[in-house]
Amino acid sequence: MLKSPAVSDTDRRVHKSKLALKTALLEWMSRKPLASITITDIVKSADLNRSTFYKHYVYKEDLFNELLNDVIDDLKSAYRAPYQHFRDFDIKDLNASAIQIFDHVLAHASFYTLLVNSNVLLDFRDTLYITLKNLYLEDVTDLSPDPRLDKELLACYQANAVLGLVTGWVQSNFKYSASYMAEQLLEFTRMNRSQEIYRSNLHSATNPSSNVMP
Repeated sequence: MLKSPAVSDTDRRVHKSKLALKTALLEWMSRKPLASITITDIVKSADLNRSTFYKHYVYKEDLFNELLNDVIDDLKSAYRAPYQHFRDFDIKDLNASAIQIFDHVLAHASFYTLLVNSNVLLDFRDTLYITLKNLYLEDVTDLSPDPRLDKELLACYQANAVLGLVTGWVQSNFKYSASYMAEQLLEFTRMNRSQEIYRSNLHSATNPSSNVMP
C-alpha cells in the first residue's frame, strides 16, 4: 500500500482517486511492462472510470512519473527526519526512533518490492542512490572531520549502505520490523563513526534552534 500524505478535506477525494490509480499501476507493473499496460487495465483495477483518470492525467506515463516523484519526495522527508529540527546533532546521541527511512520503505512496500525483485524500475535504483548521496552532501556538514576521509566518497558509502540494508530487508520479505532496522542502522553507524558531530545545512548559522540532538 502506498503512503497517503496529509491532505485537506477538499482534496481528499482527488487524493483517494490518485492513490487508487497509483496502486493499480504498481499491481499491473508486477505482471507486465508499462508499455503493455492500458489505461483500461488501470482504471478497472482502481474501480474508477476513464473520465476520472483523464481529469488528472493525459497519459499513463504521467501517472507513473507522479508516482516516482511521490516516492522521492517522501524519501527526502524520511532521510531528513533525524536532523531537520536541529542545527547540530551528535551521532552517539541519536535515537533510533528518529530514523524514518524504513518506515518510508514499509509505507511504499509494493514499490520497493517491485524495485528490488524485478528489473522494471532498474533505472530508478540509480535515482534513489543519487538522491541519498546528494542529501548527505547538501544537508550535512561534519564538524569533526577526519582529514583522511573524502566527503564525496563517504556520501557514496552511506548511500550504498542504506540501499543495501533496504534491499536485504525487502528480499527477506520484511522479516524485521522498521524499528529494528532503524536500530541496526544506527548501531552500524555508531560502530564506525560514534565520535562524529554533524551540522544540518537546512538551518542557517543564525538559527536559534542550535540544540544538539537529544
